Amino acid sequence: MQQVQALPPQFFQGLKIQSTLGEGHDAKVLLALETKGNEKKEYALKCQAQKIQDTAINLFNEIQILIHIKHPHIIELFGYSQDFTCLVLQYCPYGTLVQLIKSSPFPVCIAASLMYQVTLALTYMHEQGFTHGDLKLSNVLIDSQYNIKLCDFGFARWNGKMAIEKQTIAGSEGYTAPEIWTSNPNYIKSDLFSVAVIFFILITGHPPFESNNPDNHDPWWNLIKNKQWDTYWKDIRSNLDQECKNLFVQMFSIQPEERLSANHLNQWFKLKQTTQENLIQEIKKRLTEM
Repeated sequence: MQQVQALPPQFFQGLKIQSTLGEGHDAKVLLALETKGNEKKEYALKCQAQKIQDTAINLFNEIQILIHIKHPHIIELFGYSQDFTCLVLQYCPYGTLVQLIKSSPFPVCIAASLMYQVTLALTYMHEQGFTHGDLKLSNVLIDSQYNIKLCDFGFARWNGKMAIEKQTIAGSEGYTAPEIWTSNPNYIKSDLFSVAVIFFILITGHPPFESNNPDNHDPWWNLIKNKQWDTYWKDIRSNLDQECKNLFVQMFSIQPEERLSANHLNQWFKLKQTTQENLIQEIKKRLTEM
């Protein structure tokens, strides 16, 4: 594997900013064009949005993870600034799963195909000792070949530890596993809980609950936590088949050890998925409707 290194200031000076791809509290993502003779290459620059400590830590942590992992379904890091405030990333022109789900939920076979790719990446990560820590719709990108790419590794860990530890709760509310709110979370099984949340949203069009923060007393989460599944399925008025219901019962367990591993979940999605041709056709159709 070619080592990813810090890039000199001249590299960044030679880039032409095309547009802003996204902007959040921590970072701004810019589309940048590099021109070398007749060759042109596009990058996504993820840059520090505010000069505050947590933002700097997120970017530094992300760099330390991405320089050690390489997988067909993980965003590629080409380099970074010498002060660690900007990442030079692969550009994925078709956005995130957030955009694709806006019009309507996916058929199970299409959603399973997407999650098959997600869990291929997670199986690789978990086997190498890495966890993502913030899996959600907006952190799953679609590249130029309509393949899935995991991104945003600011909460990722290697063997349970961040390069620089932070005091904030890892992940995004509504996707986090219940043990994240405790002092000793299982980060691998927490990733898989988040995968199940994403799959649930893809096939129903809405989240399984709003929050499992103990302070919030979310009614749907209380039903899940207390295993009142008959009442839960009636409340959400879903038409999920029994196999999917059984999967969610297992994956949303408050006991992390009861959840499937990334590899076992990958095999479940493999059996449910459609062909790559059908998946690409569905993605293209939804992109034209946006």
